[in-house]
Amino acid sequence: MRENVVSKSRHYGRLAFMSVVTACLLAFVFSQAAKGPAGIPAVVIYSFAAGFGLEFVCASWTGRERAGRRSSLPR
Repeated sequence: MRENVVSKSRHYGRLAFMSVVTACLLAFVFSQAAKGPAGIPAVVIYSFAAGFGLEFVCASWTGRERAGRRSSLPR
């Protein structure tokens, strides 16, 4: 395979993995929130981790699109 295809596959694989992990963290946050006041410490901690995951996914997604646009411009 070409190096470009391998690079894109790795990037989207990493993006998919981080999306799944972030979705699991968000599900855990909601399940802990349903417990009421007893789940507040877990909600705070896992919300913080999920926030970082969401930021990573958003930055990776838009970063890939911007890189694609830059490479298509004539030099």
